Amino acid sequence: MKVTNNFIVLSLLLAPLSATAYQKADNIEQGKNLVTDDGYVIVTYADGWDKYSKKTAEMMMADPAVTKALGNAVVMTLPVPNVTSKEEHEANKTRFGNMDLSFPNVYPAIILYDKTGRRLTDICIPYSERKDPAAVAAKVSKAMAGARKQAELLNKAESAKGVEKARLLGQASTIPGINRPNRVVDAIKKEDPKDESGMTRIAGLNLFATAIESASTKDWEADLATMKELMENPLLTTEQKQQACCISIGLLRRHGGLARKAELKQMIAKLRSLDPDSLLGQSADDAERMWVSTFNIVEGWSPSILPSDATPVELEGKLPISAAGTYEVTFNYKKGTEALRVAAVELYDGDKKIAEDRHAGFMGIKQNNNVYTLNVPAAVKKPRIFVIFNMGEKLDSYGKVTITRK
Repeated sequence: MKVTNNFIVLSLLLAPLSATAYQKADNIEQGKNLVTDDGYVIVTYADGWDKYSKKTAEMMMADPAVTKALGNAVVMTLPVPNVTSKEEHEANKTRFGNMDLSFPNVYPAIILYDKTGRRLTDICIPYSERKDPAAVAAKVSKAMAGARKQAELLNKAESAKGVEKARLLGQASTIPGINRPNRVVDAIKKEDPKDESGMTRIAGLNLFATAIESASTKDWEADLATMKELMENPLLTTEQKQQACCISIGLLRRHGGLARKAELKQMIAKLRSLDPDSLLGQSADDAERMWVSTFNIVEGWSPSILPSDATPVELEGKLPISAAGTYEVTFNYKKGTEALRVAAVELYDGDKKIAEDRHAGFMGIKQNNNVYTLNVPAAVKKPRIFVIFNMGEKLDSYGKVTITRK
């Protein structure tokens, strides 16, 4: 069988060196006889549809730093073909029993499980890290430390009762990057029905449901303030803080407009910094690209920076305006299905407007009045240009902006 053959090939490369302590197994039945408190690890890679995936997995598992970070875990491998047949599904059930084999976000991946087979976390290896075993080893070490901390707290909780047990269970469910124990909220409620520990409120908090409910007040600034408070709550999990951050980004995106763009950028940066390796952390790059792209003199305009109203948009970048004189700001259409329409161009020195040109410009395949003239009376220390577009909706339009002195 395809899975078995690939497993044999990779398992040879997974054979422990004298300096490593992890153990390898062919299946869960073998693993049960070997497993320690460090649990299980499944190394999974794209089989046949990503030619670098298997090679990367082999390289990672041959690296001493990575294998050392795995501690005493039992290691198994899982090649994933592009299309898994019914027979391969059944073979995986036989090999891994009830272990969660749902697809990770990126291949190859190192998936951690506790000694009962409960999935703890996925350590994905993106393209940017495929030649950096040290970075992967650091991720594995951090995840293993979190898993051990959770196991320690759960062990203590077994011999505790009441509020103290609820507190320990709550702490075990808030380990950054580690999945919470199964049915932990129910267990906390049972031990602490009055929520004296405060853990029911934390462990059971559904921030997205809270946001939907509070949205009915239509006071988005108040909702934003609430989310910011939650992000600073030390009892919240990292994932919950990221949820609060995502809600804040959505509020700023929908209601804040260009005036709150700097705050939006800060919130996206915070989403990334909370846990760069998580799915939400990785989504920060896409949010930044789609939602806070700037109107830059080098990059020109694109649909992402065009507003749907008359809000002025600042042209960022180093502007070639300093001495007194006459300057021309020219808009040159490049591509897109629609023409850009501009109503005015304004020049500021810091916060003071010093020149403007207001006329209707049309920038498409045919361009009319696409040059805006600014008569500058004196030297400019901090030049800033704002463009007011004349549009009722966002357009599919791309182009460049140039500034020349006459």
